[in-house]
Amino acid sequence: MSWSKIFLLSLLLPAAACPATTSISADRPVINFRLPTFTPDGFRSWLVRGSEARFTAGNQIEITGLTLTIFTGRADDKIETMILSPAARVLPDEALVTGAGTIRVINDDFEASGTDWRYLHKEKRVSINKNVHVTFRAELKDFLK
Repeated sequence: MSWSKIFLLSLLLPAAACPATTSISADRPVINFRLPTFTPDGFRSWLVRGSEARFTAGNQIEITGLTLTIFTGRADDKIETMILSPAARVLPDEALVTGAGTIRVINDDFEASGTDWRYLHKEKRVSINKNVHVTFRAELKDFLK
């Protein structure tokens, strides 16, 4: 037997002896999902996290246990806002996150909650359509004038 055949067998035998333990399946969720995005300057823009994620048609991601962290997008890497929801749909190409269920938005100046919502990251705008409750922490001078 030539040395090249012995070398090849020495590479193949250990691989054949060990059963494959990793499998990839399109119908199984990704556990402890994380999807960061960055500004053109390389600073964090947002971080989508979920206890589970499933990739669906049209480059959509169905998230269970969403925690969306929105950063300033500057070198200070400061968190601007946190969005929490038990279920959401993320469209990364459009920088859009939506949900039919509940949402909780936490910011230094306010906290908001409700149902049937969408977040447009390019505008950094949250729209909540139903059961809206907002608590302001900031002082609102001359608010009713």
